[in-house]
Amino acid sequence: MRLSNHSTPLAVALVLAAAWTTGPAPAQEPGWSASLYLQEAFPKQTRTNAQIEEINAAFGTRFDTWDDVHNLSVGIKLLRQVSSRWQVGIEADWSAGEISGTATIPTEAGPARLDFEQRYSVFADLMAAAHYFPCAGCRRIEPFVLLGAGVAYEKDRTTLTLRKEYLDEGLFVDNDGWFPVATAGLGVQVPLSARRAWRLEAGLAYFWGRLEHQVPARGSLAPAPEVTADTDSTGPNYWLGLAWRFGAPAR
Repeated sequence: MRLSNHSTPLAVALVLAAAWTTGPAPAQEPGWSASLYLQEAFPKQTRTNAQIEEINAAFGTRFDTWDDVHNLSVGIKLLRQVSSRWQVGIEADWSAGEISGTATIPTEAGPARLDFEQRYSVFADLMAAAHYFPCAGCRRIEPFVLLGAGVAYEKDRTTLTLRKEYLDEGLFVDNDGWFPVATAGLGVQVPLSARRAWRLEAGLAYFWGRLEHQVPARGSLAPAPEVTADTDSTGPNYWLGLAWRFGAPAR
């Protein structure tokens, strides 16, 4: 869900996490952990935002860019405990959404309606992921390092139309493709019960991923037969979710 601008600070919790210990913890037995979370990202989208600003400059409009909206996604991780400090498995994230706007602008034929929309019908990634727990004795709060790498797919459409009686102009750009992605960050898990099976999970991470290529542009407002489509998802993010450990005695 690409629905902005400043992430909720979690750094203090991460710095203090190592101090919350109650003595040595038993070694973690093999088992599984599943996490479901909501994530907000702050992608660069430098070229895409610049292209929207070019539209604003050309037509005198004030359409939003991706810096003006929330970029939300839902995700899931499924990890297996392979040692007392390491969990490895997969992570998948999904989002969709749009930015749009409407304005009335002057033309030689009189005032006309200008509509802009950039819609992401899907943005999804699948990564091999790992959690490393540096503090084997932490019990109240368990800090971890997140690492991940894999592939992502996105599909979007940009539409710009200028319409009035006897006036019908437009620009239509369809873009999609696969590209490599990676992530790294810091997180914490907080047990919610004495059995320690359910945990609150939160963290901060940085994401790398960019799809840049030439795609066809259609319509009378197209500046050229092909334009540069640049989905730059690189940037920081934070997440909050719920983790469940199963398949072995909880530590």
